[in-house]
Amino acid sequence: MNPQIFEALTAVRDTHGDGVFYNLTTARNLLNDLAPTLRKERVQVVNFLEIGGYFQLKYAEKSYPLVRKKLTEQLIETYAVDRAVAEWVLNLFSELLGYKITSEGGVYLSSTAEKKITPWKPTETMTRPQSQSKSPYVGAERRPIMTVPRPNFGEQKKAFINERFAQKISANYHSVAVTRDGQVSAAGVNSDGQCNTNTYDWRDITAVSAGAFFTVGLRADGTVLGVGRNDFGQLDVQNWTQIKKISAGARHTVGLREDGTLLACGQSRHGECRVSHWRNIVRVVAGQDCTFGIKKDGRVLVSGNNRNGSLDVSHLENVADIAYAAPGRIIALLQDGTIARVGRENHMRKNFSLFRNIRQVSAAPDYFAALSENGTVRLLAYFWQESGVEAATTDWRDIIAIAAGRHHIIGWKSNGTLLAEMLHPDLAYNKGQINVTRWEM
Repeated sequence: MNPQIFEALTAVRDTHGDGVFYNLTTARNLLNDLAPTLRKERVQVVNFLEIGGYFQLKYAEKSYPLVRKKLTEQLIETYAVDRAVAEWVLNLFSELLGYKITSEGGVYLSSTAEKKITPWKPTETMTRPQSQSKSPYVGAERRPIMTVPRPNFGEQKKAFINERFAQKISANYHSVAVTRDGQVSAAGVNSDGQCNTNTYDWRDITAVSAGAFFTVGLRADGTVLGVGRNDFGQLDVQNWTQIKKISAGARHTVGLREDGTLLACGQSRHGECRVSHWRNIVRVVAGQDCTFGIKKDGRVLVSGNNRNGSLDVSHLENVADIAYAAPGRIIALLQDGTIARVGRENHMRKNFSLFRNIRQVSAAPDYFAALSENGTVRLLAYFWQESGVEAATTDWRDIIAIAAGRHHIIGWKSNGTLLAEMLHPDLAYNKGQINVTRWEM
């Protein structure tokens, strides 16, 4: 290990915080300033950062050996470096994070003294120890507010979720939930008033959806209201009636009517609002620049930005739901609980056939969240490297619905409480969106 590079990395971390390693341009410039004579070493370090290696090592925890193995192969394959070089870079950042590698292949985490992380074996489960929960809210002891009947997934062989629960929570840069009295609580970024849902109008709400900087709510009488940014007319929903489901995208809103037709408003640059001619729709999903409609027979209609065939759904059948993260980052949940990719040139190479018994999927630009029928939640991070890596299986249990936010995730437990956890390592992104644990669901 080159001590000058290690000292440079340590100086960057100590001065700017380790979140600087997720900003590739900034990290590269700082390394250029601190180690100007070590060009070859700097290049390998930047290559490692480019595939998101630091992020994955930081949150590897018990799965560290598996993540390390994948990162080694990724560096070798992507940048054609020798194995010795790849392992040198991994050792460099492992040391920075406090991992100590033994001659027997085991790993010690210096912050936990004698706690040993054993080498990965294929039979091990990638779970986070409860004692190392990333969020003070997860696993916290508190008195349940209300007992909510948990859906019996075992009797729903071809049903993906109980939508009565899933539509009551939503997240983006902020968190929104329909509380047990039919009112709406919101927390997080409120730059455009998207969290101002505590007025008299927001009563008898049955569903909510969080757009990028706005919030829409569905009343029990089938009408819709919204607050927040309306720069593209995404909140022009005042005259909508007979709506039974809603979905908010980045800059547009879609409503599913009782008769299976759709209403849409907002930006339609790519045709995301040209959906009025669709029929027999049972579920609608508004993506960043597109709209998906799932028909009664399980087929999917789509309108929007179909660059490079990224919205190709012609191969899909028996679809239950769509999770849209970003262009080219889209998956479909099938009615049998398995996952399929969407799009011809989708760059995600992860073998989704390994994931079964999934009952709900949710997405943010950098990750997918999947709720299993046993009430556990997986966070699947694919976008720091093309081949993808499973980031973590959370220590959450008895979850009946999830919502993926831009930098956080919220989950609804069967006992009526909410959990929330920040996922982005930079605490500057915490704007209060995880302050949901006192809401009475």
